[in-house]
Formats: sequence, C-alpha cells, structure tokens
Amino acid sequence: MSQGRGAWARGGVALALVACGCSGEASSSGARADSGGAGSGSTADGSAGDAEPPAAEASAEAGDAGGDVEAPPVRLGWELTRDNTGLAGVGLSCSALPLYAGPHRPARGAVLREVRVEAPLDLSAGDILLDRCCVRPTTVGRGMPAITTTDFDACRGDECPSPPGPVTVRDSDIDGSALSLELGALSTGLVGIATIERTLIHHFGSGVALMNTGRQLEARIEQSYVTQLLAFGDPATTGNHSDGFTVRDFDVSARPTRRLVVRGNRFDCDSANATGALFLQTYAGDIANVSLEDNLLEGGGYQLGLEASHGHGYAGLAATNNRFSGTGYGASYRTGGPGWSTWRDNALHDPSAPDHRGQPVPQP
Repeated sequence: MSQGRGAWARGGVALALVACGCSGEASSSGARADSGGAGSGSTADGSAGDAEPPAAEASAEAGDAGGDVEAPPVRLGWELTRDNTGLAGVGLSCSALPLYAGPHRPARGAVLREVRVEAPLDLSAGDILLDRCCVRPTTVGRGMPAITTTDFDACRGDECPSPPGPVTVRDSDIDGSALSLELGALSTGLVGIATIERTLIHHFGSGVALMNTGRQLEARIEQSYVTQLLAFGDPATTGNHSDGFTVRDFDVSARPTRRLVVRGNRFDCDSANATGALFLQTYAGDIANVSLEDNLLEGGGYQLGLEASHGHGYAGLAATNNRFSGTGYGASYRTGGPGWSTWRDNALHDPSAPDHRGQPVPQP
C-alpha cells in the first residue's frame, strides 16, 4: 500500500501522518454498520434498519429517524461535564455497546449507530454518520489518529483530498484509554473535517485537528468536551505537543460563504506538553470565516493561539463570549496577520460570577 502522508506542525514540531493500515474485513460476529448508500440504515445485528437520510441531514436530527424525540439541551462550554457529554449524556456507556464488525473504511453513506469500534476509522468516503458510538481503538499506527476523514493514500505531495461529502459524529465517545501512553500521546482523536456534536474526546495527545479540510465542506464543532490529554517524551525533540482543538487550514477561496463554527465546547489542554486549548495556525493553508463562541478554554500553554505562518494568511475570524482559565502562559496570543476581525465579551472563567464572566480578556 502506498504511504500518502500529510504533516501537521504543533508548536513547530511536525508530526507525520502515515497512511493507515486499517483492515476493511469484517469479523464473523458482533455489530456492523450498513454501507449500502446514504439511504440505508443499520442495526446492531447487521440487519437493515429504517431508512436514514444522508449524514448531512441526519446530523440535524435529535435522535432516531421516524420518532418524536425531545431536542437535546443546548449547553455553553462551561456547563459541560463528562456526565452530560458524549455517551453518558444519552444514558449509554462504551463497554455496554456491541462490538462493531463492519469495515473500518465504511462506504459512502454509511451510518454507524450504537456500536463500539476498537480499531481506527477511515471516513474519507464521506456522507457518513456516527451516532451514539464509542471509538476506542486498541492500537493505532504511530502518529495516526483514531478517526480520519483524509484518504492518505490519495495524497500528492503536500496536497491531501477532503471527503466528497460531510462526516458527522454526534453523542459519541472518542476514547484513547486502550492505547499505550506513547501511541495515545502521539495520536489525535480526529483529523480531517467533520461536524462534531455533543461528543467526549479523551486520552489522546490532541483532541481534534481540522486539516486537509478542502474548499467546499462547512463544519460545526458544538457542545463537545476534550479532556485528559496525554504527554510523551520531550516536546522539543521527539515528544508530542498537545492541542485541545486546532485548525490548520480552512480555505474559502472557492466558496466565500463557507463557514466553520466552534460553539459551546470545553477544550481542556491540561497536558505536560501543552501548546494550548485552541490553536489556529495557517500551517497547511489559509484560514477564514471561523467563529468561536461560548467555549470554555482551559489548561496549560496559551488557551487561545492565533498564528499566520508558512506563507499563508487568515481573515474573518471572530471570538465572542468565550471563557479562559488564564492558566499556563495566559489566555491568548497572536503572531502575525491582522488579528481578530471580531473580539467581544471574552473573559476569564469565574464560576462564582453571573454567566461565569470574570475579568475581561483583552484582544491580543
């Protein structure tokens, strides 16, 4: 198999992402997802379920198709806990879910629902929904993520394709606790582009890295919690750098109305090798039309970093009503570029104050 690769830098340390050697073979028992197209559903025993809309539409639903269900509560980042996010938020647990036995590179239109996945997932086919799932790999390739939407075999030089349709992860756990410390610290929960809703991500070196995002797909990261990030080795040499959430490219040149919304999340980068909770760096391309709203940013390093680098620029970035722990090196910094287009109502996190609004955080 060819080894297409992308590389993303964290604080100046490049981490190679080598093509995943995930098996596409299904085992003889356990749960599997239907991969027969966007109109297909799935059940835990592998039989066909009720018809599902494509993932782009399914992500807007509150629950299973065909039933009247209560919409999930809308929470701000400082209201998120491990008990109300991910599987726990919908009354499920990872260990209680049936083992997924389908391909680990699902076909376009696949729906994975209420299954436990114990190998890395390649969702580069697009139009895929993960609903109330646990992705807890027992091993990953060194430096590889638990979930990717990038087909690394199709990379040409530094160019890697984005999926042809949207990927959605909702009400799920992405869990690195079954990995060794070294593999977990060098891994990331998800790399690529996806909409992530109400999902708990923990025990990785970094939580989410939006990179190889293409030029068409929009994305939302909402009401998700990244925590318990891992450190391994010397970050100045061969060790990892930890980001709770990072964006390395989001190009709007072909679609000026394209947007990335990061709203109501809790990103805790309490790692000994912390870069920071939220890091925007133009490492792989231009970044534009990004909105950060109602997030709680915690941990070491800087809670929010913005860097123009590698010959790329940024524009149209907004940060509104976010809360910062003020720990580590401080709340925020900027290197290069014009700065934030909108900076409003950002404050230190004070749980004793109304709306948890502490002292204002000035624009960097």
